[in-house]
Amino acid sequence: MASDDPSGGPLAWLAGRVPLDRSAATRATTLAVVAVALLLAAQAAVAAAVTGGSQPLEQVQQVPSEPTAPAWEDAPTRTVSLNRQQMAPPFGGGSVDELDVQTVANGSHVAVRLSWEDPTMDANIASPRNFSDGAAVMLKAGNQPPITMGTAGTPVNIWYWRASWRHGPEQAPGSGDMYAYPHNDSVTMPGRQADNPLSRASYEDGAQNYYAKGYGSLSYAPAQPVDATGERTDDGWRVTFVRNRTGAGQYDAPLTDEQVYVAFAVWNGSADEANGQKSLTLQYSTLDPDTGNLSVPDTGGAASGSVLQVGGGNETDGADGRALAIPGFVGGVVLAAVLVWLVTYWRAV
Repeated sequence: MASDDPSGGPLAWLAGRVPLDRSAATRATTLAVVAVALLLAAQAAVAAAVTGGSQPLEQVQQVPSEPTAPAWEDAPTRTVSLNRQQMAPPFGGGSVDELDVQTVANGSHVAVRLSWEDPTMDANIASPRNFSDGAAVMLKAGNQPPITMGTAGTPVNIWYWRASWRHGPEQAPGSGDMYAYPHNDSVTMPGRQADNPLSRASYEDGAQNYYAKGYGSLSYAPAQPVDATGERTDDGWRVTFVRNRTGAGQYDAPLTDEQVYVAFAVWNGSADEANGQKSLTLQYSTLDPDTGNLSVPDTGGAASGSVLQVGGGNETDGADGRALAIPGFVGGVVLAAVLVWLVTYWRAV
């Protein structure tokens, strides 16, 4: 006689209360296994379809510094999918769906042009509620770092551009200097007094060079070999980053003879995107400076514990992409298997 004591566990208690039809259970288990196999095969097929292909790095005599230079007309364009930042607080972003990437190089320099749609030009940050449009390229030569801005053992190199540096007004319209308070600059401009590179009154270079060893570790590099020029188009932005192949700093990614891992990010100021709230690629692409190929890493996945990009983020045809959290995908497969088992068993019984 079955006991009503559930101390043996819920499954044991349920088995004691509900007799198990072994034939139906066998059939349900078989179908559940088949369903799991089909789901895994379909996921693998999708991943293979969206990660096949590469983009050649166009070789040019003169590397262009302007986004309107004729050299870009013949450079292949690769469309990558962007996703909401969902790996660390502050979560958010995702207002920009995709980004066009072009790369050209000669013997001494490499240039990357990013183009994306953004109906609003956000370059005036005179108000505390205003945020600037921006873009970044993250690179690491050699071993693949975590997509979460590297780690202490694998620092990454980040090139950053902000629209407000060269496209914004010098002062707030109608109000004069926004810091025109009856105090000296040491009180009203602490960022400038501390020489914060993001608080300067003007910028000679269009880009800044940073290093990172994980979230919250972004640091301004002592050497600043990167420049960038942004151009406002009819429907968005075009930004060109230029740097010599070797770099000059400790963690500058050399673009010489090692494979380089590359990721991208975009900020939309009118969508209140700043800091960690951004649109980004959730998996690296690879750049081989020797062969001039930009493609998906052979390992095919993001660093452990992060997010695997499935979609146009690593594809040349601009196919729609999706971000699948790896634990969520596994959980979905398990849930599907359980549902198939229960439905099949119920119908068989």
